[in-house]
Amino acid sequence: MTLSDIFDACQDIELRQAKLYAALSLRLGDVDERIARFWEQMSTEEWQHYMLVDFGRSLCAQTIGLDAPAAGLPGVSIQQITDALDEHERKIDSGEITLNGAFEIAIAIEGSEADTIYMYLLSTIKKAIYESDQPYLISRISHVERDMTVHIDRLIDATRQFSKVPELVRSAQALKEHHP
Repeated sequence: MTLSDIFDACQDIELRQAKLYAALSLRLGDVDERIARFWEQMSTEEWQHYMLVDFGRSLCAQTIGLDAPAAGLPGVSIQQITDALDEHERKIDSGEITLNGAFEIAIAIEGSEADTIYMYLLSTIKKAIYESDQPYLISRISHVERDMTVHIDRLIDATRQFSKVPELVRSAQALKEHHP
């Protein structure tokens, strides 16, 4: 796979995740306004990830090129990630999604290998920033990395607040092991 392929895959994944969370806001917003706002915020954060990847793609195209092989990418299955997103989209589109089912989907998304791809690209973007001699851009990346922890904390808090299923809460809390 080339760096361009990885950027394509990551942008597709981030955009699909943003759309999934937006759909959950629309489908479950009548349960409680706070729930609608929570899913909207999750969607907005995924959209921000998409935009950062797009920014990074442009920067990498200018500095290191996108045709090179994606060296050092950890062994992840992009197909497995997209297959899981297909299944999540089907569940939501069926109209039979429950709040607990929505939390199951969010926990699965946030615990998937999609973040491995995203973190790989953040690392690649950092290299491009240094090669382009624009170190002031590092603060953008650092801010996004911090926001990822807040993103997971928000999911944990919402699961704790709105789901009374202890197993779901434990599963959400276990995400902290993936996102220290």
